[in-house]
Amino acid sequence: MLFTSEQQAENKLIILYVLDQMKSALTREQVALIVIENIQITYFDIQFYIDDLIKDDFIHTIQLEEKLILKLSDVGKASLEIFYEKIPVYIRDMIDRYLKENHEKIFKEIRVAANYHKKSDTEYIVELKFYENNLMLMEISLDAPTQKLALEICNRWKEKTQALYSAILKTLTS
Repeated sequence: MLFTSEQQAENKLIILYVLDQMKSALTREQVALIVIENIQITYFDIQFYIDDLIKDDFIHTIQLEEKLILKLSDVGKASLEIFYEKIPVYIRDMIDRYLKENHEKIFKEIRVAANYHKKSDTEYIVELKFYENNLMLMEISLDAPTQKLALEICNRWKEKTQALYSAILKTLTS
């Protein structure tokens, strides 16, 4: 799709507006989800705009674990303040309403990691991690005497992460 430079500028402002309104860093996918569900822009165009905004220092990237997250830079914030009115009111209202209604959906990203590696012939190190909203909530490292037990621990962690996390947290805080 071909956009005029004015349309491109508006679309980039919309991306900056989304980052500003969330008051939090987002992944590229989270930004794309918000924009796509509100405005007629393709995923690939959004990624192109994000690349431009990063290159021009309107957005900073931060590597957090295995994810790259986007954060509005001071330059991006200042530009948004200056050109805020260039984003049509109905688009700002639509995005504001969407963010209010879907805030939890946008951030409710739970990720579980469970790996093991051989330390010696009779010992395996099991590493268990639990992430929510791009933040590591828990990391556990255990020794297991056999590969079979290490694999069982990893599988149980993946199946019962929420219950195990709650039980551990309750035990530690009670």
